[in-house]
Amino acid sequence: MGQFAKYLSFLIAITIALAACPGSAGVISDSWSIEGPNKEASAIAFPSIGGTTQLDHYGPMQRDAEPSDFGFPSPNPEPALPSGVDAFNPPAFAVSTNSPSIAEMSKTADSDEIVSMTGVELNNTTRFDLFSQDRSARRGSIISVEALRADDTAATILLPSSLPAWSMYLIWPERGGIRGKAFAINRTEAWWLGPDNAVAGTVISVYGRNLAKSNGTSRSFVYIKTAEGSGRYVSPISVNPFKVDFRIPELEAGSYEVWIHNGHGGRFGWSGPLPLKVLAQSPWAGQDRQTFNVKSFGALGNGSTDDTAAIQAALKAAKNAAPSTVYFPAGTYVVTSSLEAPNDVRWLGDNRESTEIRLNSNIDRSMVHDADENVQFEGLTLDANGKTGSHPLLWIPSAKNLRLESVRLSAWGVAALETHDATSLYVNSSELIENGSFYGSSRQVFMTDNRFRMTGYGESVASLWGGGDFSMVGNDLANADENRDDGHGIGRFFVAQGHFGSMKNMYWGNNISRQAAPHDCSKVDCNKGEQICFEIVGSTLKDDFKGATGNTVSFGSLSPSSKAGGQDLVIVGGKGAGQRRHIAAVSDNRATLDRPWNVVPDSSSRFALAATASQAAIYNNVFQGRPTYNQHDSNSTAVLLWGNVYDVVVDRNRISQMRHGMMTVALDPAFGLSPYFLQYSNNMVTDSNSGLYVGTTFSRSGAAGVWGGLGNIYRKNGFNNLSHIGVEYETWDFDGGDYDGTVFEWNKFTNLPYGFIDAYQLLWTYTGRFKTPPARSSLKHNTILYKNFFDRGSAFFVGSVGFRTLQPQNTWLNIDTTWTGFASGNAGPMN
Repeated sequence: MGQFAKYLSFLIAITIALAACPGSAGVISDSWSIEGPNKEASAIAFPSIGGTTQLDHYGPMQRDAEPSDFGFPSPNPEPALPSGVDAFNPPAFAVSTNSPSIAEMSKTADSDEIVSMTGVELNNTTRFDLFSQDRSARRGSIISVEALRADDTAATILLPSSLPAWSMYLIWPERGGIRGKAFAINRTEAWWLGPDNAVAGTVISVYGRNLAKSNGTSRSFVYIKTAEGSGRYVSPISVNPFKVDFRIPELEAGSYEVWIHNGHGGRFGWSGPLPLKVLAQSPWAGQDRQTFNVKSFGALGNGSTDDTAAIQAALKAAKNAAPSTVYFPAGTYVVTSSLEAPNDVRWLGDNRESTEIRLNSNIDRSMVHDADENVQFEGLTLDANGKTGSHPLLWIPSAKNLRLESVRLSAWGVAALETHDATSLYVNSSELIENGSFYGSSRQVFMTDNRFRMTGYGESVASLWGGGDFSMVGNDLANADENRDDGHGIGRFFVAQGHFGSMKNMYWGNNISRQAAPHDCSKVDCNKGEQICFEIVGSTLKDDFKGATGNTVSFGSLSPSSKAGGQDLVIVGGKGAGQRRHIAAVSDNRATLDRPWNVVPDSSSRFALAATASQAAIYNNVFQGRPTYNQHDSNSTAVLLWGNVYDVVVDRNRISQMRHGMMTVALDPAFGLSPYFLQYSNNMVTDSNSGLYVGTTFSRSGAAGVWGGLGNIYRKNGFNNLSHIGVEYETWDFDGGDYDGTVFEWNKFTNLPYGFIDAYQLLWTYTGRFKTPPARSSLKHNTILYKNFFDRGSAFFVGSVGFRTLQPQNTWLNIDTTWTGFASGNAGPMN
């Protein structure tokens, strides 16, 4: 067939498809432009490229797309794009709901990497049209690709190496000329802003995913505007793929929108708006205008005289004159009762080494309480001295604008701080000696450049049971005294649990842990030690579905959540699996959702009603366990994502001396405890027992058709000198809890005796003894192994295994993954 005939056939097919699709969206015009206003048509070519087809011509009937065609937001009025932003001008294809549809998908991938998705009708003859455009090209192109693997629920596709590297890509599922809604890869995603209210000149951060050009650390574009007017670009101070820092420019007090662009996707690459309130003055303004010196009220600060009455008198005077400061000159001030922290008052010392307030009587309550609003502690030490019983040093049930700056909270054996519902809480450049602190359902919490020294086998530095907008940056975790039994924690930086409802928007960056793991199993439960630990359980399956619309679901019975953070609906099986939506309201047994479904569920869908954790990034941290990592079983792990956890990225962390480097865990299928769309990338795990743990564990009941894991990606991680297994791919008892579309790509494993083991109950180490799963057990469907490398290296040879699967029902696709030097299992799985 000649070139013109091919072109004519293509146009006829599009025309027929559109005519047959009355429900489709999109406008057809007589021109389509790569560059937009120039209306210049592109050339034509249809070469076949293996499983791909190059479609470089869209025809004269195609119009220019607008960001709104894809549901992508952009500032209004839309500013000119700055120099350095890629050209990106896709066509406005008509799409239909009566077609293959993507429900959810992984959001970050380069060329020659794989994306995983869920949806409907993604198998059989469905193909995927990929739009890309070279950074400075005058036109883009579409490549049509087949799925690597696809079934009724999930599909995986390989982004061809011919695509422009680190660009934004659009993906349409297509069958018979009819396309479903397009999804974007590498598009900027701004999740939250913090602090979200501050004065001009304050350094604040945008947190999210795909925030930097080429996923690097050099370029990002921030734009601030009023809701109705134009705005200005602001130069970032610091950039990484998940956090961009910038200084609020000189703006009038008021409400603003913050937009961000990673440089890819042209007009289609904006993310926002994030609301920013610029304040006329700081919440702590005026506190430096009046100062009350405690020595003027009779305090001696000599380390022996009881200064309680004098300090209380100074605090009362400051309260009556607030905003104000109570000043503690260098010295040790002894107190014998609890102190109230008045609102709008700063406690100021000379520095934490020379100014100390020490509790010297057993009071069985917190040393300092209240501090409800606009309170600061700066340049001093508060020492509970073991005198508060089981109570925290600071008890602040509900606080707003609480700031601890360059202080020491010495709370050996108890929590340094406890709050249930704080807003705008800052802990900076301080030292906390403690069993750990509790933050309840707090929001806008920022811990920066602190030293945490754990005692009394404390559970974790920070515990969160709801809330969000939570950031830990540049902190240092260690044990308070390695020579004392009560001078250790159990190795946890952070624990999230859903007791107070759903939580989202969290970030950890540039933190360091040292010797952080249970140290003596005869004295502490060694089933602990997960340094970033999400234990999100407590969901229930809803089996009384009545109906759904684009943004609602109705059940036989549904009540509003009593939890502060509310609850989410997660589709864990059937049509639309993999989608999570927060319940915004409940009325007459109908849930109204925070955003529409991509695929509307039906009677085949299975729902988990759950508190969830979502939208978190764990980036560029150093996590260290203990040298005993291979001497006894424990759960020392750098990152554990357990249960209802979604959209979390674990990237560029350095991990050592762990029992398990990183873990993804689904639990009881009967409750829908399932982690979806997680990404572990560019991490390095060394000198550990095992590298990755992925599977379903501790199942006590089953539910067929409930997915345990969907869309999870393990990419470009390195593992070296492992005592046991590189990838523990675990199954457990009972039906359900299956995984689908899991991707392992470009990972490198060296110096280990067992490479990739797919077996039963691998959580505990039994060297060389791998168990076959029972007949009813969780399965792994369409696992993709792409260009991974396993080399036994210096590990023992006798009995070593490269790849072994003991679950014959599991299905695999191996492309160019190799195993070398093992006594057996060097051939990998049979596709």
